[in-house]
Amino acid sequence: MNGLFKEVVRRQQRPFWQIVFIVLGAVILLNLLITSCNLLGEKYAGIASIIVLASTISVCGFLIIKIVAYYSYRIADNRLIFERIIGNKSKVILDLGIEEIESIKPYREMEEDKSVAVTYKFICDKDYDNFYVGAFLKDDKKYRFIFKPSSRLLNLLVKDKIAKYVDN
Repeated sequence: MNGLFKEVVRRQQRPFWQIVFIVLGAVILLNLLITSCNLLGEKYAGIASIIVLASTISVCGFLIIKIVAYYSYRIADNRLIFERIIGNKSKVILDLGIEEIESIKPYREMEEDKSVAVTYKFICDKDYDNFYVGAFLKDDKKYRFIFKPSSRLLNLLVKDKIAKYVDN
């Protein structure tokens, strides 16, 4: 397969009122934490407030990336490419040769395996019935990736005999 196929998986948007309540709740919680830090006394209040503020900024940054990010799956030149997209920037997270993929199974059939070095997750929701798990070997280590392919992408994978096992 030398063609190009691309699909994008996005997170379902929350209603505006939910976002407003989440932001207000976070601001009130931060205010309560900093106010309670002031009860520690002069010596520790400033340090505790800075720690609370730094940890809040870190958590908010992580959550913003999780909420704003979405994923792109591409097949091009016999390669399966997974990208994370945030705004206008995209970053290739996993680039696999089609021949490297050992199997693709429905998520519900995934078994616990301690020999798996890393499991990549390219999903944005909790629709487990439509998730699939792929496995591949690299440098004698076993890796997995979890993704939510459309039926067309799944058919392309089966048609080119990439997967040894696919259950529609």
